[in-house]
Amino acid sequence: MPYSCVIVEDQPEVAQFLAQQLIASGRYTIMGMANDTRTAKALLSAMQPDLLLMDVYLPDGNGLDILRDFRDQMQKCEVFLLTAAKEVQVLEQAMKLGVTDFLVKPILLPRLEQALKNFENRQQQLSHAPELTQSVVDQFFSRQHSHSVQRLPKGVDGLTLQKIQEVFKSDPKAALSAQQVGDKIGVSRSTARRYLEYLLETEDLIAEQIYGSVGRPERCYRLKP
Repeated sequence: MPYSCVIVEDQPEVAQFLAQQLIASGRYTIMGMANDTRTAKALLSAMQPDLLLMDVYLPDGNGLDILRDFRDQMQKCEVFLLTAAKEVQVLEQAMKLGVTDFLVKPILLPRLEQALKNFENRQQQLSHAPELTQSVVDQFFSRQHSHSVQRLPKGVDGLTLQKIQEVFKSDPKAALSAQQVGDKIGVSRSTARRYLEYLLETEDLIAEQIYGSVGRPERCYRLKP
């Protein structure tokens, strides 16, 4: 049975990106979406999702204030905080309110996927555990990722990287040159090539030489099978 989710995010493109990723996984249903505190409070007073993706700064208030108001009524709901804010105080408040993950914008797709995987593991551990043992508790509260999320190197922007990853995910069998990728996302060939080579290093892509009818062979990239 899919997990239910509510998304509270004031940027439509971010909200749509999150919804698309969750729905595409086949493991989540979106119960509702809100872009302000008024709508968010109405949603959360009417339903109790398994997972809440909550922005911090909303046009008419603060996501943390919503969590304070509804924390007692959302005992089974896990919360991921979504924010461009990097203040330590925000993280401290989020931890006190029981937030289980903290995703800093621009949200990287691998990081989102890892957060969802951790959430699903916690849910499965609780639903299948016959009794509460120290082992179950330790696994539930573990914050270790099974795959470490690498810090992006200088010159590699998370949002641009995300766009390039989406190009290949939209057509998994495509072999694309740096020029083709650049044209699709609106960057230069050299910029696209820098990101593509980075994805080669992380083993997300593979490269091959494509021979045309004339001229030199062209280096093309495709998703690693």
